[in-house]
Amino acid sequence: MRYLTFVLVLCGFYAVLSGQFHNSFLMAVGAGCIALIVFLGARMGIVDEESYPGPGVWLRALLYAPYLLWQVIISNIDVLKRVLSPSMPVSPRMVRVPYSTKTAFGTVTYANSITLTPGTVTVEVTDDGLLIHALTAEAADGLKDGSMEAQVKRLEGTK
Repeated sequence: MRYLTFVLVLCGFYAVLSGQFHNSFLMAVGAGCIALIVFLGARMGIVDEESYPGPGVWLRALLYAPYLLWQVIISNIDVLKRVLSPSMPVSPRMVRVPYSTKTAFGTVTYANSITLTPGTVTVEVTDDGLLIHALTAEAADGLKDGSMEAQVKRLEGTK
């Protein structure tokens, strides 16, 4: 099932990037490239649960995407207010945020989600936690409440 999903994702990616639906030669070349990629991926052992999550994750990602988008919007508004109003405090700081995600996919998604929200950047990922640069104390405290981690754990299917 993982390989079928992998092939479908590659087909969709090729179709979107090439835009060639009527040229049979280019479609055949695309199919050959996809077959080669899947073959090489199987030989290298990179199409596994850790590097390519199963189809259930794709469905849960549809629920996670609006949450992340909302967090990005809220953070954008906060950073914009601070840029436009010099009286609002900016107090950059480095904080270590513990995490309890169970998979590499969950940890990377959590770290990238933090970086995608304006005002926070994941600097380092260790076994002890994520080292985060936060623009404000509020941004740092918002990460410590664990709501984003809970959403990521739901995405990875561990909560």
